[in-house]
Amino acid sequence: MLPAATAVNDFSAQKVGQALTTAREAFIAAFLDRRVIQDNNVEVLAALYAPDARQDQREDPGNRVRIAPGFRLLPASPKVTGSISVESGEKGELKIRANYSIAYAFDIDDPRRIEDVMDIVAVVRFEWQFIYRDGSTFEPSSRGLWNGDSTSHYYSMACKPLEQDMLAPSYSERNLHGRGASDEDVARMFDPSKPMPTSEGNC
Repeated sequence: MLPAATAVNDFSAQKVGQALTTAREAFIAAFLDRRVIQDNNVEVLAALYAPDARQDQREDPGNRVRIAPGFRLLPASPKVTGSISVESGEKGELKIRANYSIAYAFDIDDPRRIEDVMDIVAVVRFEWQFIYRDGSTFEPSSRGLWNGDSTSHYYSMACKPLEQDMLAPSYSERNLHGRGASDEDVARMFDPSKPMPTSEGNC
């Protein structure tokens, strides 16, 4: 759910609402839209950004979740917890912060391979910053959505695919789920109101 749109510095409430809506659409495309995360149709995501930012979106594999080839998600939507907030940035900019935890449940042909529910559930925790630019400070082709500074953390996933910015379930490598992650950090993975985890997950 988006926060109520109110005026922020030179941005009217209507313009703030537009920026929030665009950022939400980009969040959905990058982390939930199966055309992007599973079918690798990055144009769906790139189209939401300012024209000058679109090529970077096409070329950056770390700007979205990518399901590793050979794996597929269950039909049910990933479980999403978190919030979006907005604040003033540099002149002509809004900073929009998305703080979320997302649990992706993977399908499996042979359920006998599962020893624990987390064998097929991978969790991504991230603090993602969008920057929305508008006004005479910027050329028309630079007005719109850009990515800002972001951090992410992964838990209960396969490690080799992650080295290539791809997500796969942990059962494919049969890693110990808790290896390298404290109980506190595991709890942080599922709760965006807590600080980001500090351990290296299960890799």
